[in-house]
Formats: sequence, structure tokens, C-alpha cells
Amino acid sequence: MRKHKIRELFWGLAFVAAAVFLVLNQLHLLTFHLGIGTIIWTIVFGVCLIESAVNKSLFGVIFSIAFLLIVYAKPLHIVKLVPWTILIAALLLYIGFTMIFKKSFWPKFYFGYKKDDSDQGDFTESSTSTIEGEDIVINQHLSSVSRYVHSQNLRRVTVNSSLGEAEIYLDQAKPAGAFITMDINASLGEVEIYIPKSWKIDSRRLDVTLGELEINGESTGGGPTLVLTGQSRLGELEIYYV
Repeated sequence: MRKHKIRELFWGLAFVAAAVFLVLNQLHLLTFHLGIGTIIWTIVFGVCLIESAVNKSLFGVIFSIAFLLIVYAKPLHIVKLVPWTILIAALLLYIGFTMIFKKSFWPKFYFGYKKDDSDQGDFTESSTSTIEGEDIVINQHLSSVSRYVHSQNLRRVTVNSSLGEAEIYLDQAKPAGAFITMDINASLGEVEIYIPKSWKIDSRRLDVTLGELEINGESTGGGPTLVLTGQSRLGELEIYYV
């Protein structure tokens, strides 16, 4: 909760700074002049860059820099490179650095998601499997995976997904209590979650950045609450009642 408040304060100060900078810019009190759009996007992507660096998110750092390069394409004389060349280059850099540093630097400088020795599931190849246990971890990277959770005392689900598709079926799972926590660390991909109609959803602690959260269907009530936490960036998160 404290981290969430700090993030809100950080973004709040950023937008206040953007408002002050905008007024000064329009009054020509600055030695240089920038368009309104440039100012706003500079603040947004600048804050994303700082936050990503603090959280050691390689994905956020690379793409924040890429979008800043697009915003300042004219002053930097790189108009011919925007937008697709820079975005594709950023994606290739992300994939390359992830593959290069995954083993040697990942434990100390964790760029994507929290590493857990209990990781379950195939990391790089498409696969389907059934999972049981109270606290489960589902990994998907550059692949397409389907996981059928048959836990009879489920407490927590951790989903680490990037550059691919992950299907997670919870319709056969039994909760350990009134709440089940699902910690999502997803980027540039699609995550589909299937839950029973009696379950409720609490997504207030989930950060969705340049992506979409879509809930298909409605809860009939009477079941546990699925509490969504973590981040979903540049991707789609879909929840289906079955």
C-alpha cells in the first residue's frame, strides 16, 4: 500500500510540474519553446523511465527511451527512423538483453519479474499442463502456454508473462479462503484467465499501462474474491467467467 501511495505522489508531482512548465512555456518565460504535446509526452515517458529504472524493469527503460526518441525525432534529426524502426529496434534490444543476461545477471539485476525457485511451466516452448498446490507460479516467455489449475487449497497465483500468450484455467480450482491473490507481471503479450461464475474480481491494485483489462461476463456472487495485483504493460489481460 505504501508503494502504491508513493507512486501516486510521484505521478501527481510530475503532472503538477507539467502544468507549471506548460504555463511558463506559453508565456515565453523559458529560453526555448516546445509544443504542448511534446511537454506532456516528455513528462509521461520521463516519469515512466525513472519509475522503470527504480523498479529495475528493462522493458520499461528501453521503451520509455524509445518513445522519448520518437517525441524528439525532429530536434535529434532522426525523423526517418520513427516510429516503427525505433519501436522494432527497442523490441529486439529487449529480447536480446533478456536472453543474454537471463542467467548471469538476473538474480542481482532483475529486469522483468521476480524470480522464484518454484517456477512452474515451460519457459520458452509452447505447452499445456496441469498444476496443483497452494502457491503456484506460471512462467511464459516467447511462447504460448496453457495451465489448468486443479489446486484444492489455492491461495496465490503468480503469472510472469512476456512476448506471447498465456491461458490460465482456474475453473477447477478450490480456494483456501475468501481471497485468492493473483500477482501479474505481464508485458507485450496476452493473458487469458478463466474463473468460475461465483468468483468476484478486485482489480484496484493492478496497474495497466498502455494496455487493456477486459472482463467478460458477470459474477453471480457467493464465491471468493480474486485479487489482482502487479502490472500489465503494452498487452491484453482478459478474464472470462465460465
